[in-house]
Amino acid sequence: MKKFYLLSIMIFFIGCGGGNSDNEKNQTITQTPTNIDEGEFITPPTSNIKIDENKSIPIDIQQPKPIESIKPNIPILEENNKLEDENLTIPKKEEANKSKDNNSTTQKEINEPKKDEAKKDEKIKDESNKTEEPTQEQKKTEIQKFGKAQLGVMANATVKLYEIEGKKEKLLATEQTSSGETIEDIGNFNLNINLLDDDKFYLYKVVGGMDYDIEDDGIINENPTENSGVFHLLAKGSQIKNSSKINITIVSEIIYQKILPFLDDNQLENKISTIIKEIIQTDINDDKVIDIADVFGFNPIIDKKNLTIDYQDKIFDMINNILNGKAFDYQKDTSQKDTSQKDTSQKDTSQKESEVKKIAPPPIIYVKTTSSKYPTDKNGLQQALDSRDYDYVIDQLTNNKNAYDDMDKTLINQNIAGAYVGKSGYTVFDITGAMSGSGATNFNSFVSNISKNNDALSTIEQLENAQTYYEKITKDINCSDINLSQIQKDNCFNHALVKLTSLANSVKLLFGGDENIVKKWADGIDVNSSEDLNGNGVIDNADASACAIIYANTPNENCKNGTIYSYRGGVTFIKNGINYNLTLIDVDVGHPNNGYKTFHELVTSTSPILTKGICETDFTLSNNAIDGVKYFPCPVLDKNNQLMTLKESLDDNQNIQNLLPDGTETKGKMENYLQNMTGSKNGVVTLDNLSNYLQK
Repeated sequence: MKKFYLLSIMIFFIGCGGGNSDNEKNQTITQTPTNIDEGEFITPPTSNIKIDENKSIPIDIQQPKPIESIKPNIPILEENNKLEDENLTIPKKEEANKSKDNNSTTQKEINEPKKDEAKKDEKIKDESNKTEEPTQEQKKTEIQKFGKAQLGVMANATVKLYEIEGKKEKLLATEQTSSGETIEDIGNFNLNINLLDDDKFYLYKVVGGMDYDIEDDGIINENPTENSGVFHLLAKGSQIKNSSKINITIVSEIIYQKILPFLDDNQLENKISTIIKEIIQTDINDDKVIDIADVFGFNPIIDKKNLTIDYQDKIFDMINNILNGKAFDYQKDTSQKDTSQKDTSQKDTSQKESEVKKIAPPPIIYVKTTSSKYPTDKNGLQQALDSRDYDYVIDQLTNNKNAYDDMDKTLINQNIAGAYVGKSGYTVFDITGAMSGSGATNFNSFVSNISKNNDALSTIEQLENAQTYYEKITKDINCSDINLSQIQKDNCFNHALVKLTSLANSVKLLFGGDENIVKKWADGIDVNSSEDLNGNGVIDNADASACAIIYANTPNENCKNGTIYSYRGGVTFIKNGINYNLTLIDVDVGHPNNGYKTFHELVTSTSPILTKGICETDFTLSNNAIDGVKYFPCPVLDKNNQLMTLKESLDDNQNIQNLLPDGTETKGKMENYLQNMTGSKNGVVTLDNLSNYLQK
């Protein structure tokens, strides 16, 4: 009987946990963060360990692994030297010593447990069988949402979160932005949405840090630029919680500065909405409303054109001032000489001799100057570019380049090319933005985005001049070589963008330079509508152009999708004593159920020609409708008075993808275009496959 009782006691003791090893006691309970939505992750509380006051054990606290490149929330010591994260429990030194003593329990004590210890074990067993309901505060800390600090992307910047009541600020949390190797990795931080109430306003203040994309072109800089200033985002708690994306940018800073005088106003939210519409002219997040969500979603790499014209020109001035710790009068939108915008909590520094400029390879700068005289060195040329005095730059570097002994041949050619790009009306920012902007999923969309509100012929002329000088830099190098210098990489990248943009404007001229037709081709139209008589969902003008390509390139083939061509005869245009002999064809597009429409197309023996507007055979422009008798699509001539054809444009802009660095978003977009147009990401665009693509 005694053996039976002893056996029962031992079984009971083991069942209560007495048999656990020290290693099992010391295990830390962790969970792997799970990616739920863009910018939102489920993470465990900082520590799931609870210390038993009566029986302390050594604990190895492990932090959760960061999600991809986003840094985990690291507690920061404030002035009172207390950890901001109060959920983090760390055993005291005395408790650790006590734990060490407790672990020296003898085997005899284990085999002969005291009566009160048995009761304690029984109590522990009962409690271990219960599922502890997390507190409301613990539930709040389970969800994290990340924002992004992006003048260019800001690494290692300090982000302070304040609760705003009128003009009073209450500091709630301090974070640091992430570093990394890509645009996506850099600049992210925890928004601390668990601290936000729906009906209160909150301010995020970004201080310092290093700008890794000073040009806002989506390419990481090898040498980052220090930020000496501060920028902000002000919004309601509910707005921040409900948005899938929160970017702190120059747009949020403009709004914050303009709303500062009205922080006490009970109509604060309405006033912010009014200011937003003064700054943003077109919807950014595709919800057909211009509101705070567009501010949150603004990406300086791709969304500059969504701003009103005034701000498209001013934002670089504003960003320059932030990076240099200078103030900007946002009420009047003018630069100021004081440095009142600097964060007073940061240590003051003396004014640098050479202030940071937010620039890319020229001509991305939009900075106004009043001087008409420039020093004869590269800094003087930079001033001229800042003033958009592109002709001065071109004249100096083509006729007086020996005076610029601080510039080598590559730098001279780069600046000339950049000046010509500036004369075309574009920046690198504009081109990458058109590739990545709203709806820019295919080449149609890029053509529509990049050729809005421009003179396609003039644009092509300037871009061809730019290509001449970029080719002098890139012709002897392999742009895919990972060992290229940064200036070589930049010139390869810019050369590719210039060629792509030139091709896009040629396609616009295939449609007579009519951007409304280009947009309908890009967006698609209602099937069987008056502009889609053949019922293929493509505007009939594109069908007619596709048929003209077939006639000129492969005249023995028939046109497709309800399009039929017929020969009309020869037409001779005359300008400056030069005769231009062309062939006129009529292209009928339609279906018996919908009827047909006739388009008049001009071709050479090998290609459709590019046209702009309507004119007579002496190139006199007209507003009359094209009739194929007196009024025709008006041929365009290049700077050498030669007819411009689609085939020549395609031939001049082949293999663009080979100029772009591997792994970049821009090259990925280019390869997608080629895949859609040619069937291969390494394909070559020809008249044949372009004809097919026009009717898709």
